[in-house]
Amino acid sequence: MAVLVTGGAGYIGSHMVLALIDAGHEEVVVLDDLSTGFDWALPPEVTLVRGDIADQTLVAETIRRHDIEA
Repeated sequence: MAVLVTGGAGYIGSHMVLALIDAGHEEVVVLDDLSTGFDWALPPEVTLVRGDIADQTLVAETIRRHDIEA
Protein backbone atom coordinates (compact mmCIF):
# COMPACT_ATOMS: atom_id res chain seq x y z
CA MET A 1 0.00 0.00 0.00
CA ALA A 2 1.37 3.42 -0.96
CA VAL A 3 1.23 6.05 1.77
CA LEU A 4 1.45 9.83 1.29
CA VAL A 5 3.01 11.91 4.06
CA THR A 6 2.62 15.66 3.71
CA GLY A 7 5.37 17.65 5.38
CA GLY A 8 7.38 14.45 5.60
CA ALA A 9 10.78 16.13 5.35
CA GLY A 10 10.35 18.00 8.63
CA TYR A 11 11.24 16.75 12.09
CA ILE A 12 7.93 15.09 12.97
CA GLY A 13 7.11 14.04 9.42
CA SER A 14 10.47 12.39 8.83
CA HIS A 15 10.02 10.33 11.99
CA MET A 16 6.58 9.28 10.75
CA VAL A 17 8.15 8.23 7.45
CA LEU A 18 10.69 6.07 9.29
CA ALA A 19 7.91 4.50 11.39
CA LEU A 20 5.90 3.68 8.26
CA ILE A 21 8.92 2.03 6.65
CA ASP A 22 9.64 0.09 9.85
CA ALA A 23 5.98 -1.04 9.85
CA GLY A 24 6.53 -2.60 6.44
CA HIS A 25 4.98 -0.10 4.05
CA GLU A 26 6.65 -0.71 0.72
CA GLU A 27 6.03 2.69 -0.84
CA VAL A 28 6.15 5.95 1.09
CA VAL A 29 5.75 9.21 -0.83
CA VAL A 30 6.52 12.56 0.77
CA LEU A 31 4.99 15.82 -0.45
CA ASP A 32 6.95 18.73 0.97
CA ASP A 33 7.99 22.19 -0.20
CA LEU A 34 11.15 21.96 1.94
CA SER A 35 10.46 25.39 3.44
CA THR A 36 11.35 24.02 6.88
CA GLY A 37 12.24 20.41 6.07
CA PHE A 38 15.31 18.82 4.53
CA ASP A 39 15.57 16.24 1.77
CA TRP A 40 18.51 14.64 3.57
CA ALA A 41 16.14 13.71 6.43
CA LEU A 42 14.51 11.11 4.18
CA PRO A 43 15.81 7.62 3.50
CA PRO A 44 16.73 6.92 -0.15
CA GLU A 45 13.81 4.54 -0.73
CA VAL A 46 11.29 7.35 -0.16
CA THR A 47 9.91 9.28 -3.13
CA LEU A 48 10.05 13.04 -2.56
CA VAL A 49 7.63 15.26 -4.45
CA ARG A 50 8.61 18.90 -4.01
CA GLY A 51 5.60 21.16 -3.85
CA ASP A 52 2.92 22.86 -1.81
CA ILE A 53 0.00 20.99 -0.27
CA ALA A 54 -2.21 23.89 -1.40
CA ASP A 55 -1.51 23.00 -5.05
CA GLN A 56 -4.58 20.85 -5.71
CA THR A 57 -3.38 19.78 -9.15
CA LEU A 58 -0.05 18.57 -7.79
CA VAL A 59 -1.72 16.70 -4.93
CA ALA A 60 -4.21 14.99 -7.26
CA GLU A 61 -1.45 14.07 -9.73
CA THR A 62 0.74 12.69 -6.93
CA ILE A 63 -2.12 10.55 -5.60
CA ARG A 64 -2.88 9.25 -9.09
CA ARG A 65 0.72 8.65 -10.18
CA HIS A 66 1.72 6.75 -7.05
CA ASP A 67 -1.63 5.01 -6.48
CA ILE A 68 -1.83 6.41 -2.96
CA GLU A 69 -4.14 4.46 -0.66
CA ALA A 70 -3.47 6.21 2.66
